[in-house]
Amino acid sequence: MAAIDSGTSLIVGPSAIINPLIEGITVAQDCTGVEDLPDISFTFDATTYNLTAQDYVLQVEQFGNTQCVMGIMGQDLPESFKYVIVGDVFMRKFPTHFNGNDNTVTFFSEEAEFLQ
Repeated sequence: MAAIDSGTSLIVGPSAIINPLIEGITVAQDCTGVEDLPDISFTFDATTYNLTAQDYVLQVEQFGNTQCVMGIMGQDLPESFKYVIVGDVFMRKFPTHFNGNDNTVTFFSEEAEFLQ
């Protein structure tokens, strides 16, 4: 299950769920090797959304230096919390429409035309 949250920068979830997903993926602070990192896929309602390393690795510029950080992280949360919080790392690639009328969320692929 997921909580779609535009107020969260990363993709965050319980360590038991996220850590196996990102196991073995190491992001070098100096950004070397980012192009060799694997894609990561999320499936919502039978639709698979792929994130490349360029999507889930954040390049942060600070004091004139660029550093790379992983945009997906596990966190120690209460055991009853079984959600993945899907934030901006995902929504940058897949623009999101929140429909308050029927409480649904729609993701648009890069190729999709947006509703006018």
